[in-house]
Amino acid sequence: MKPNILLITSVYPPQVGGPAIFTSRFSRWLLEKNYSVNIITYLTDKKNDYSNVSYITLRQNRLISFIEFIFKILTMSGKNTLILSNGAFIETYIACRMSRRKYILKIPGDHVWELSKNRGWTKKSIEEFQFEKLNYKQRIFRMLNNLALKNADFVITPSIQLSVFAHNWGVKKEKIKIIYNCVNPDHFDKIESQTKQYDLVTTCRLVPWKGLEELIKISIRLNLKLLIIGDGPLLPHLKSLAQGETSNISFAGRIENSQISKVLSTAKIFVLNSEYEATSYALIEAKMCGLPVLAKRNDGSLTVVRDGIDGFVYSASEGFTLDSAIIKLSTSNELLESFASESRVDALLRFNEKINFAKILDLMEI
Repeated sequence: MKPNILLITSVYPPQVGGPAIFTSRFSRWLLEKNYSVNIITYLTDKKNDYSNVSYITLRQNRLISFIEFIFKILTMSGKNTLILSNGAFIETYIACRMSRRKYILKIPGDHVWELSKNRGWTKKSIEEFQFEKLNYKQRIFRMLNNLALKNADFVITPSIQLSVFAHNWGVKKEKIKIIYNCVNPDHFDKIESQTKQYDLVTTCRLVPWKGLEELIKISIRLNLKLLIIGDGPLLPHLKSLAQGETSNISFAGRIENSQISKVLSTAKIFVLNSEYEATSYALIEAKMCGLPVLAKRNDGSLTVVRDGIDGFVYSASEGFTLDSAIIKLSTSNELLESFASESRVDALLRFNEKINFAKILDLMEI
């Protein structure tokens, strides 16, 4: 008899973000294999009425929601339940400590850094932040997150950089397992040659570290048509920035996963101008569609993009800027065709859901 599986996350569709994407796709894959799957998540906005998803409303008093989340984990995890958390790590740790349950964590990034960015506590990059002196709130949050990580049976990271961070946070090396983020190749068809509506396309949350202001300004200056897919707090500001007679910037909002391949196919080149990524789903999806890709240099981008083979990884500090990368790729049909072909091949090998989800399930069943 197959064990019950409990997936824990801080966000879930229609909310956006890596944990929401992973949890929804991994649960679907498990259900197709006849596992019994339950999901616990916070409710931040709208919800979908899935029978196996339990929502904890984020109240004005966050402590009440926090306690409710812990007790929901306790009530939904039996002795033989396999628990995987892709968010709400502290809640998972406390509940499993109380019930003496084992659990696995999958980390999408550095929660303390992201919290600090969102609250204006730091302007540092994720790498610089690892050595920054923290305020007392950051220190408490770091201590609790590290407890959750160190007490997990395994910690899954989607990149080498995050595995190094996890070790520095106190996780034993033998507990850290690198498994790349992935997508179902059956949902992404290779883009065939056709007339393109856009020169560039990007998909991301509309937040400050995604570099969208720079991408918009360069697209306007180079007179290129840009399609931005996604939603987030910067949307009004970005729309204001993109206004003008010479602007060819379009905003598509959120796109259903079933439609993303069709929308991406309307552009020549995919760009991710993000300051930080673990292993970007957006880059993987673009490669699975057979798009040439451009990405700002960071560990996550270097994990996904094979520089000079299926795209370019650029860095202004190294003299290769975003606008230089766009011009170099967009003016060479030979590079466009070569990168497009290589993108699809690599995505099928390294970022294939059918392979990587099986690795995660194997860890859970140890």
